[in-house]
Amino acid sequence: MDIFSKVSKDLTKVIAGYLGEVYSQNPKLAGAVKFVIPPMETGCDFSTNASMVFAKASGKKPTDLAQELAKEMEKIEYIDSVKVAGAYINLVFTGKLWEKFLSDIIAEGNHFGDGEKKEKVLLEFVSANPTGPLHVGHCRGAILGLALSKLMQKAGFEVTKEYYVNDYGVQIGTMLKSIQFRYEQVFGLHKGENVPEGCYPGDYLVDYAKLIAKKYGNQFVGLNEEDFYKRLKVECVDGMLDIIKSDLKLLGLEFDNFTSETQIVEEGKIDKVLDMLSKKYVQIEDENGEKKEVSLVYKGKLSAPIGKSANEEEQEESKYSDQPQTLFRSTAFGDDKDRVVARPDGTTTYFASDIAYHKDKYDRGYRTMINILGADHGGYIKRISGAVEAVSDGNAKLQVLLCQMVALEKNGEPFKMSKRKGTFVLLRDVAKEVNIDELKLFMLSKSAETQMTFDLVKIKEKSKDNIVYYIQYAYVRANSALRNFKQKFGKDYVFSLEDFAGFMNSASKQIKDIVVFLAKYPQVIQISANKRATHMIVDYVKELASLFHSLWSAEDKLIDADNLSYSKKMMAFVSCVKTVIKNALECISVGTPEKM
Repeated sequence: MDIFSKVSKDLTKVIAGYLGEVYSQNPKLAGAVKFVIPPMETGCDFSTNASMVFAKASGKKPTDLAQELAKEMEKIEYIDSVKVAGAYINLVFTGKLWEKFLSDIIAEGNHFGDGEKKEKVLLEFVSANPTGPLHVGHCRGAILGLALSKLMQKAGFEVTKEYYVNDYGVQIGTMLKSIQFRYEQVFGLHKGENVPEGCYPGDYLVDYAKLIAKKYGNQFVGLNEEDFYKRLKVECVDGMLDIIKSDLKLLGLEFDNFTSETQIVEEGKIDKVLDMLSKKYVQIEDENGEKKEVSLVYKGKLSAPIGKSANEEEQEESKYSDQPQTLFRSTAFGDDKDRVVARPDGTTTYFASDIAYHKDKYDRGYRTMINILGADHGGYIKRISGAVEAVSDGNAKLQVLLCQMVALEKNGEPFKMSKRKGTFVLLRDVAKEVNIDELKLFMLSKSAETQMTFDLVKIKEKSKDNIVYYIQYAYVRANSALRNFKQKFGKDYVFSLEDFAGFMNSASKQIKDIVVFLAKYPQVIQISANKRATHMIVDYVKELASLFHSLWSAEDKLIDADNLSYSKKMMAFVSCVKTVIKNALECISVGTPEKM
């Protein structure tokens, strides 16, 4: 039950009914009416500015209209009282409404806060090149993507999690060359030789080469690189994907779809989309101020780039050519320059593949697309968002979330590289050092664009300064209270509707404040999902934990051994807090410990 949405709808009916044509003929004014939860110190549950919005249109003073609307609102059965403060109308709900709300939390359980069904969304994230295990640089994006998918599903969106497999291009060739070197070493070749320059040095490739050798023997020894590539590309890519999938499972993450770049290329989708865009036109203004129609894909030259780009896509694009190239007119969508989609020799770029891939998303029926990328891809947003707008004729929108890297420390010192190295810390090594739920909760505690430092030792400190411990301990305390009930009365607490009878009339202000805060949860789900802001859920649970912890320093007793009825009421309340904490954390894919 979303108590505030219910009341908003009922109040809107009252306001519309009382104002009649003044309301129906002024939709803009109706849209300006706000319903808000006032500060706790006001002693009110809900407030509206309706009288100020419609005063002039109704020909009345705001204070007079407020008094008139207040009388109408008092007729709603669950409104206990209405107070007019200036031109604001403040309402207090009856205890019975709150008690019905609390009962619904327990009845709905995991479904409390579920939103109404919304559009389907394609959420693409991680999408690391299938050349080996995931390193910690992928970790935050993976955690964010999983949490966002859960959160948006909770809010009612139909979310598909997709991994775009970059199995076409230079990196795959390098990976195959690295495996071929290790494979031939199994049969005595390249003794004492270092890994060829540019190849991947990770020991995981030694292990994988041994698997290939065990399966096929020496039949591939002596093949040239091209033949080795043709014979083993698919199998090796699948093998690397299996390694990546096993890493992702450590985070509790399984993707719904894996889409292959090779398949996009081999099905001719790049040529098709570039041909389509070459026949689409936009209006631009030339240097003389005259407007003209130009195609979105055209032949032209670009100025030589200045400096070196940070990511692979832009490094490839920065390969300057003084010959005419095929360009996408991304300046029509706010980019600072047009972008190369095909070289003079006809070879296509990463960007061209991405355009075709996003056209494929659109063809599969997705109108809302979200990509989670590393912070170094900031310059990529306008061109790919423009491409989505172009291929969909403006019917689809792409939102790109940039995710900052996380610095790893161990007791204040940089975390050392693993033995199975290369040049990075592996995700699986981090998973050995810290509880995954603790890792998730920490990384989700800040917005994605905020830089973070994660200390593998400090995360385990049992202190209120440790946000992970502080939140999880609130859940543990709720469980502890329920266990204490069993110890005092010799039986588990089992909820009954009677336990909330008269509860709000006798509850302390601190407990009432917590109840009101619980009622905010469904709105927090909707707002955070719409803003793609998983950290808002963590902020909410942290504040709920703080309110709940405060009861231990207050006069409220959760259990009275001499008063079973009172104790059952309090356990019903504790069960609500426990349900919302668990519900909130699960909707961002974070678990809850029963004990600490």
